[in-house]
Amino acid sequence: MALNQERLKNRITSVMDKCQQETENPNESKMKFADELAQAIIEEIQQMQLVYNGGLLAPSGGGPVGGILNCSVL
Repeated sequence: MALNQERLKNRITSVMDKCQQETENPNESKMKFADELAQAIIEEIQQMQLVYNGGLLAPSGGGPVGGILNCSVL
């Protein structure tokens, strides 16, 4: 699944709406905003899928795979 700008924008808007309702502790609101924004970004990135197209080679004698990962993002 590709990163979804509209879904992320909606999550950010929702977080901002919740924080705007805070009237007693602006610092708590700021921390809550930062926490929920970070979580929304992390969750969006976790939805990303990479499609491997090639570029990595395993040495014939074993060992770590090397090369340049050729991929596309869905």
